[in-house]
Amino acid sequence: MKKIILLLVILGAINISCAQKSGSRERIRTFKIAYITEQLNLTSTEAQKFWPVYNEHHNSMESLRKQERSSLKIMKETESLDNINDTEAEKLINIYLDIEEQRFLAKEKLIKKLKSIIPQNKIIKLLKTESDFNRRLLKQLRDRNRGQ
Repeated sequence: MKKIILLLVILGAINISCAQKSGSRERIRTFKIAYITEQLNLTSTEAQKFWPVYNEHHNSMESLRKQERSSLKIMKETESLDNINDTEAEKLINIYLDIEEQRFLAKEKLIKKLKSIIPQNKIIKLLKTESDFNRRLLKQLRDRNRGQ
């Protein structure tokens, strides 16, 4: 039964991702959802409570990534990092530290919320699953780039 549900989730997500223009990001997100669902083996009750919390976390992390890319863009636009003054350097350091702190707080908030939704061993599995997924994704991207 769980495999059928997983298959339906994957097929539905693939169908949705094909219909959208942002292609690869949506496809990756779809595969991530399917991978997490399979690895955590969530009950239907757990899944109903888990996904809204996880999606909220995902959105906040995406927002932090955008902020981080924005600050990296500032650094790239600076002609030479060797020549920036202390005020500019301190500003960039503070931006970096603020983003890292927000990232930590977002992860802490996620874990606290999930403790009331799923068992703690599934939270640990989630952390490992996310790491494994990211590692596999990077490997696939590297392999694809080597093939070109």
